[in-house]
Amino acid sequence: MDGNLLESLLDLEEEFYQEGFNLGSADGALAGYTEGSVFAVEKGFEKFVEIGRLYGKALVWAQRVADSDPSVSAKAVSESQTEDGTSDNPGEGLLDPSLCKEMPNLVTSSRLAKNLDTLLELVDPASLPMVNDEEAVNDVDERYKGAVMKAKLIQRSLGEKEDNSDIHPDAKETSTASAGDGTGSIEDISSLSIRH
Repeated sequence: MDGNLLESLLDLEEEFYQEGFNLGSADGALAGYTEGSVFAVEKGFEKFVEIGRLYGKALVWAQRVADSDPSVSAKAVSESQTEDGTSDNPGEGLLDPSLCKEMPNLVTSSRLAKNLDTLLELVDPASLPMVNDEEAVNDVDERYKGAVMKAKLIQRSLGEKEDNSDIHPDAKETSTASAGDGTGSIEDISSLSIRH
C-alpha cells in the first residue's frame, strides 16, 4: 500500500508539468496570434503611410513640372485631371494646382519626367495589392524600395535638400556634412593641404 502512494507522488510532478505545459501552449497560441495580427496591421500601416507620403511628393513634383513646361508633362497630372483642373474620379487629383504655382518652377527634362512617371507608377494607390499573402507583401516591399530610390534621385536632380523625415518619420535629424566643410570625411578635400 505504501508503494502505490509513493508511485502516485512521483507521477504528480510529471502531471503538473504536463498540465502547465498544455495551458501555456494554448494561452501562448492565442496571445501569439493576437500580437502577430496587431504587429502586422501596424507594419502594414507604416508602409502604406510612407508610400502615401511619396505619392504626395510625386504629385506635387508632377504638378510643378506641368506648370513650368506644359510640353513635358507627367502622366499622372494628365490622367487624373481634366482640362478644367477637376478630377475625373472623385478620389483622385486632390492636389490643388494653385498651391504648386506658389512654388519655384522646375527645370524640366525628359529624364526628370521619366523618373517622375516611374515613381508615380510605383506608388499609385490604385495599383497596390491589398491582399495579405506573401507575394503581395513582397510586391509592396519591392515597390516601396524602388520608390524611395526614385524619390531620392528626383530630389537630387532638382537640387532639393534631402530630408530624412520625408522618407521615414522616425528618422533622427542629423546634420549631413557637405563636401569641403572641414569635417575630415572622405569626400572632404578642404582639409588637405596642397604640397609643392
